[in-house]
Amino acid sequence: MPNNNYSEVIVVDLEATCWNTAEEKAANTSEIIEIGVCVLNVLTGEIRKPAGLIIKPRQSKISPFCQELTSITQAMVDEGMSFEDGLGILRSDYGVGNRMMAGYGNYDKVMLARQCINYGVKPMFGPTYLNISAMATLKLKANKRVGLKSALNRLGLKFEGTPHRGVDDAVQAARMLWEIIK
Repeated sequence: MPNNNYSEVIVVDLEATCWNTAEEKAANTSEIIEIGVCVLNVLTGEIRKPAGLIIKPRQSKISPFCQELTSITQAMVDEGMSFEDGLGILRSDYGVGNRMMAGYGNYDKVMLARQCINYGVKPMFGPTYLNISAMATLKLKANKRVGLKSALNRLGLKFEGTPHRGVDDAVQAARMLWEIIK
């Protein structure tokens, strides 16, 4: 993939281990369990290469709350790939590191950077990161952040897929980005 290709944006959405109570959150480390990714052609609106890379966490387990929220099970992550292998796919198959990236909010950018640091892996952001949530807030003239599903609805789009699955959320964020910039 060519360097700094601004005709395509890599849209990511991460799912991570999570817990329902403050006590559980304090006692556990949140780790990425799915890297949802797709490519948006900003000239045509075409969304291609959607994928949900299931990542095996090193320390944490899937809580019942997390499984209900994401539909990702412990068995799925037990069979998942390493975080490093997931990053390798992002680099080789999607050109992450050389291309513009986007996500719905800053959570994905921060979580990815944090896990890279925690795992001793080189961070992998491209030349620019677009916060689609901030763009939607401006487009909708909202006075506060609007959630993904609500923003889609307000833009005349319906959520397609399973909420809180990285691949589906990434595709929905890409659809929204196209609706904003077309």
